[in-house]
Amino acid sequence: MTNLVKLSDTRIDTLRMKEILINSKEILKEENFLEILMKTGKISQKEIDRVKKINIELQMKVLSDKEVSLLTFKDPDYPDNLKNLPDAPPILYCKGRLLPSDSNAVAIVGTRKATQYGLTVARNLAKELSRRGTIIISGLARGIDSQAHIGALEENGRTIAVMATGIDRVYPPGNKNLSVEIAEKGALLTELPPFSRPVPYYFPERNRIISGLSKAVIAVQASFKSGVFSTVRWALEYGRDVYALPGDITREVSKGTNKLLKMGAIPLTGYEDVLNNTKLMIEEKEIEPPPEIDNLGEDEKRVYELLELEPKTADMLTSEAKMKPQELLAVMAVLQIKGLAREIGGKRFVKDKI
Repeated sequence: MTNLVKLSDTRIDTLRMKEILINSKEILKEENFLEILMKTGKISQKEIDRVKKINIELQMKVLSDKEVSLLTFKDPDYPDNLKNLPDAPPILYCKGRLLPSDSNAVAIVGTRKATQYGLTVARNLAKELSRRGTIIISGLARGIDSQAHIGALEENGRTIAVMATGIDRVYPPGNKNLSVEIAEKGALLTELPPFSRPVPYYFPERNRIISGLSKAVIAVQASFKSGVFSTVRWALEYGRDVYALPGDITREVSKGTNKLLKMGAIPLTGYEDVLNNTKLMIEEKEIEPPPEIDNLGEDEKRVYELLELEPKTADMLTSEAKMKPQELLAVMAVLQIKGLAREIGGKRFVKDKI
């Protein structure tokens, strides 16, 4: 394992690393394998020097303490959807557990600066797909990515986060608790060795893994300059289905997804579009039936019909529903208990169903 980490630390390109893993198995067992590889012209002195600057013992301690496993593309546990891709990462660091069923996966990606509408769609889309046995892949970023992971976890589904850092560095730091839950119920994956920081050019490389792991990529919201486009480019190269959520043409966060639609992406109008177009193994889980809107009380129904996926304040709803503030808050409490509404802070509420 130590020599695999050293090989990973060289940061050599995918083709060279794969060739070494295939044709230099015996050399990899030697303590001085890097020098032997240099003599055969497979790596350079500069790449060896890069490894010498790294505290390998500390890296190994991090991997041991965090119970991180290493997988090469030849290992039986290596993700099936990645195995036959020419530029798949030869070495993966994994915290958590990978399962054969993880090939039944869909990626949900989008901007970090999403609207509340986009956040709600991402979360509920992940929930609906998870209920039907689909694994949710995303990148652990703020915004759409986080909500996709959260939606899957709320349904006790599996989700895999692909990181653009070493396994020891959660980025953004605010998602540390989320990463712990993902590792417990799914997996954290990265091709980067410990101590790797979130350098900009690592993110497009991360996006190719997200696309490779998935049978389809869903872009929820994105600007013209969003990293979502790199994920989509990889998805198209790998022959994956690409979906995009139609959006308000006046919003910056919808310009990228609307552009994808013009380029031929499948319009996303609900989770059914994915189930109907992408070949997934559908396994309906036993879930409580959603509350019937018709069974709501008169006040509850009136307020529910006023709610939208974009937030409304308690004052706005009080005025629109022609209710007293305390009456409105009582109704909102009932709607939240029934899973039909959600408070997002500052007494602002959104409809919690799409």
